Amino acid sequence: MKRYLDLSKREVEILSLIGTGINTKEIAAKLCVSPDTVNCHRKNILRKSGTQNIMPVLVLAAKKNLIKPDPMSMYDLRLIA
Repeated sequence: MKRYLDLSKREVEILSLIGTGINTKEIAAKLCVSPDTVNCHRKNILRKSGTQNIMPVLVLAAKKNLIKPDPMSMYDLRLIA
């Protein structure tokens, strides 16, 4: 896993929504894009991070203040980070 993330604004937005625990269809509806577009961004996030799992990316993004942990989310990144 890389120690930095060079993500686009949209990728950061999608990563942040993933961190809230909502699924791909919900993210797509919220952003007015197709689920395939969300999955493409998710794949790009994983490729850029050099990992195959989104959780380490969420933790790193929270540590680097790219995303803010949501206390209402199913992932409590404050405890992991």
